[in-house]
Amino acid sequence: MTINIELRPEEEQALLERAQVSGRDLAGYVHQILQEHLRTSEHDRSQAEAANGAPPTWEDLIDYEAIASCEKEADDSISLEEVRAATSEIKDSMARVVIEEERAERF
Repeated sequence: MTINIELRPEEEQALLERAQVSGRDLAGYVHQILQEHLRTSEHDRSQAEAANGAPPTWEDLIDYEAIASCEKEADDSISLEEVRAATSEIKDSMARVVIEEERAERF
């Protein structure tokens, strides 16, 4: 199926930049976004079914909102070496550090 969409120049530029960062061409990137949207919709339906007593599926356990938030806030200007250097200084488990930081932000 082919779909034509009119985009403002700034929307097109934003999509092109995000596609490049993801390592995809524009069509592949837009297709990926649509697939994620459809999966999220399926996930919402699954949650409703789970709330009605149906056993959860693996799909129910994926937090698509968290994934989208991480992708939105990702900073590709930070190199892998910088990440390794920063995380090598952590002497505890990453999960415990994240929990403690989130707790500190709340109080």
